[in-house]
Amino acid sequence: ARAKGAPPPGARPGGSRATRRLPRHSPVCVCMLVGLALAHSAGSGLRPMRLGRAAVSALASSYGGETAPTFDNEWEHEMAGAEKLAKHVPAWAAEIMLDEAAGAEYEAEQARARAEAHVLVEGREWGDGGGVGGDGGDGEAFGSGAFTPAEIGDDYGAPLEAVLAKLLDLGVPERDLRPERPLSEACTAAQVASLVHYLQGCDPIELREGLADESIGELASELGVPHEAVLELARRLKLRPLLGAATLLPRNELALLRNECVRGAR
Repeated sequence: ARAKGAPPPGARPGGSRATRRLPRHSPVCVCMLVGLALAHSAGSGLRPMRLGRAAVSALASSYGGETAPTFDNEWEHEMAGAEKLAKHVPAWAAEIMLDEAAGAEYEAEQARARAEAHVLVEGREWGDGGGVGGDGGDGEAFGSGAFTPAEIGDDYGAPLEAVLAKLLDLGVPERDLRPERPLSEACTAAQVASLVHYLQGCDPIELREGLADESIGELASELGVPHEAVLELARRLKLRPLLGAATLLPRNELALLRNECVRGAR
């Protein structure tokens, strides 16, 4: 039995597993489904989603360093109210949309989860201009390279596994894939740009829905098999347990891993 308050098997780096494994707990996915109407009354208007810091930095870079267009203006046409939108979202989201108290409680819960998940990067200090202290406010540190894979994934609503897998595809050695260190420590400027381009074109909900709900560590605990044995089997099957026991594999890959574990236990 796990001690009260102890992290669950396969707990993820940089925060609780619950804030990262399901689409409905992702702040960006909440923005896409219900965040635009959260804590608003049924008849209130909606505003476009606010972009995260890394996303804004990347967008500004795509405009050649010029000021990126603002997303804070109201749309010119009539906005759909919460009651109308509630018909097109899951029941849990509709409840939050239509109940102001539930919406406020949900926002507070997400704020607490994000605060607990935040990891300070040793040696990195943001300057007044948005760059890292000591770099003069320009150079690679001013752009997306100053952010960690975990921060980049959070900003774009993408699961950390997808970010790390893409970096691996771009040629970053697996030994250098460190979720809580700036990208610039492991990637070239071209690799960072390619990662940002990839994330800008992705559907974060689709990425998350493609992953299993159960981590490798949870699978191991369910089957009563040592975590390291399951991780070793995953590597032999040429899967990508990039976050160790905390990894959420694609659904088909976790099914394969489960079948192989069961077969080996017979």
